[in-house]
This record gives sequence, C-alpha cells and structure tokens, in this order.
Amino acid sequence: MNTLPRIALTLAAALSSVATFAQEGGTSDKKADFNVKLQAGGAYDSTLSVASLDQISNQGDWANVLYGRVGGELYPTERITLKGSYSLSSRRYHEVSEFDQDLGIASLDAAIDLAGITWGLSRHMADAELASEPLLDLTQNSLYAAKLFSSGVYVRGAYTDSEKRFENNRDRNADDEELAADVYYFLNESRTFWSLGVGRQVEHAHSPAFDNTALKLRARYSHTGSIAGQESRIQLGWRYQDRDYGNEESLPVTDSGTEQGLPGTGSAMSPTGRGTRHDRSHVVEAIWTLSFLEWLALETKVEHGNYRSNFDAADYRETGVSALLSVEF
Repeated sequence: MNTLPRIALTLAAALSSVATFAQEGGTSDKKADFNVKLQAGGAYDSTLSVASLDQISNQGDWANVLYGRVGGELYPTERITLKGSYSLSSRRYHEVSEFDQDLGIASLDAAIDLAGITWGLSRHMADAELASEPLLDLTQNSLYAAKLFSSGVYVRGAYTDSEKRFENNRDRNADDEELAADVYYFLNESRTFWSLGVGRQVEHAHSPAFDNTALKLRARYSHTGSIAGQESRIQLGWRYQDRDYGNEESLPVTDSGTEQGLPGTGSAMSPTGRGTRHDRSHVVEAIWTLSFLEWLALETKVEHGNYRSNFDAADYRETGVSALLSVEF
C-alpha cells in the first residue's frame, strides 16, 4: 500500500503537460503561490466510529489531533491554474487506541477559463490507516464546470468517479459515481456567503450486499468579521444523507470474521428491522476561527450527528468537539 510512487508520477505527468501548454499559449504575470498549514490540539468524540466499516463504540474518548498540509498553485497562462496539495492528519485516542486514525490525501487540480466558464479536472488519492494498520485506499477523479455571475452567484457542477479498495475486506471494495451541484451566494465583498448543494451517488460493491444509492443535501453559511480588532470567522453547516441498499442481504459483516467487531464495539451487529438496509443521517456543525495574527489562529468546532438505520451498526448519535491551534504561511 505505497501510494507515494503513484502520487509522484501523477504530479510529474500533470506538470509536464501544463508546461507544454504554457509554452504554446503564452505565460501569466503571476507565476506561482505556495502555502503551508499546521494544526495541533485536542478533540472529544462521544461515540467512536469507523463509518467505512460500520463499526461503533458506545465509549467516548479524548484524542490528540495533528494536521499538516502543503499546497501550491501554478499559473502557466492567464487562463490556466494548476493546484496541488498533500495533507496528513493523525488522531490518537487516550484510552481506545483501536480507533486511532491516520489519513493522507494528495490532490491535483487543473482548470482553464473558457468563455467565462471554468472547466476543470481533479484527482484525489487518500490512504487511511486504522490503529496503525492499513485500512483503505481511495481514488477520486472529477470533471467540473463552474461560473461566477456578476450578481455574486457562483454555480458549480461536477461528475466524480471513485474507487475504494479495502486492505482486509474485499467485499467492501466498490466503484462509485456521483453527480453533484452547488450554488453559492456571496455578499459583503465576499466576506459572507450562503451555499446549497445536492448530489446523487451510486455505489457498486464487490459484494452485492453493499450496493447502494444515496441522496445528499448540504447547506452552509459563513461570515468573516472583526471581534475586538481580531479577524473572526463563523461557519454553520448542515448535511443530510439518505442511503438505500439494494440487496436484502445488506447486513454488514465484521472484518474479523467473528461475531465481534473492533474492541470496544460491544455486541455483534444485528438488524433491528426487516427488508433491505436503509440509512439516514443529519449532521450539523458550528466552526469559529479567531485569528490572533495573520499567521496564527484558534479553530474551535462543535458537531452533532444523528445517524438512523434499521441495522444496529449504523444507528447511533455522535457529538464531537475540538480546539486546534493553527499556523499558516
């Protein structure tokens, strides 16, 4: 499970292609931009969970959280933008180390402006570990189009093709397709915005038990202002998901092959209803970011999720809080 060679080859190929195009289409006055973001702090989860494995624990725990991201943008021509980034996050729980998580994400995005519309291609590759053991490789490729209107309305539509590969559970390997659209309304010189989004995802898994179709809705409000002379940003978000499984044998199977899941997850998963599996979730969040300096900020977050399902393994509530000190330059 070594994704670094794949990431390096992808970045090299894209940079080579854009450099060639730049030589043919002229150059831009603005050449490049580069940024680094580091975060450290603590978080508490009332219900430890691994959604991709349908594993939960009724036990809550505190965690130490570390996050780092490096990113850059290239402007080979006035109409072309190339973005690349790599982020690594780590969550280490104080008592239940079986839920420790590490996630690395590499991304590449190439966009061109044509007739007032931005057309783009993006690729994301994620490598997840659970309890320091390989868990999941995820690759996403997207084609998108976006337009900013003079009224402050920004519209974006995207088609995304995804491939999920689990290290120790072949039945959950899946290919996804999703169509999504988002509308943003900017005001107050873009310091405030509203957004609404909708998506429909179809997932075909190696085992028919995990085939499903999902409807996704989302909304967000963000406002940036000043508190006692300090820059402050408040964000409120809501997400809803309605997921239907197409097979009557859609009861999840634990990865250990026994009646128990991860340590601390309690009793074995069992159905609480009849028929095919049906999941619904509502998640609300509030994020407050207070900047002390141009490069130093404190980010606090509260999130509550209400997950409802006719299977015990996916039926729970979860509340999380976190406070992270951020350095960005």
